Amino acid sequence: GTLQIAKYALSKKSRLIYSATSMQLGKKINENLSPYAWSKSKNVELIKNFSKWYDLDYSIAYFFNVYGKKQISSGVMASVIGIFENQFKKKKSLSVVKPGKQKRDFTHIDDVINGTILCAMKGKKKSYYIGSGKAYSVLKVAKKFSNKIKYIAKRPGEKFTGKANLSLAKKELGYRPKKNLLNYIENFKKN
Repeated sequence: GTLQIAKYALSKKSRLIYSATSMQLGKKINENLSPYAWSKSKNVELIKNFSKWYDLDYSIAYFFNVYGKKQISSGVMASVIGIFENQFKKKKSLSVVKPGKQKRDFTHIDDVINGTILCAMKGKKKSYYIGSGKAYSVLKVAKKFSNKIKYIAKRPGEKFTGKANLSLAKKELGYRPKKNLLNYIENFKKN
């Protein structure tokens, strides 16, 4: 599908905005963490090559653990925050992958939308990290919801840490995240 979109963007002389995953990012890039990370990595490679070969205009936005209204809360594509919300509503223990110290940058959907629009308007054939710029341990996030925690076994492809370096997005796009995860959780618990 990405190949067809790249061809279409070329034919229309329009900028392609690709939503990539932060899953593979870290101290060293690991595209082989999962089939999902691998396919997203190969799509990024394809887009960058199309730019070299045919002068495709593009921006790549790397998203970090998106949360917010209408997020997926169950199944294999569920987000951490969505799972915790679902478990909290059902008064269940929150399932935390061992050891719970793994850190994540959680980004509100409103900030993702704003970052994507900025990529479309100001992006310059580069990759931009769209996150909050703050990393929280999964255990700390779970405890903000509830003290009832249930540890589950480590899963294959689990990344230990991830935090968005916002310097390029701030400098070139003017991106500034506005939402805070801990405030979001407090508001969720009140409703």
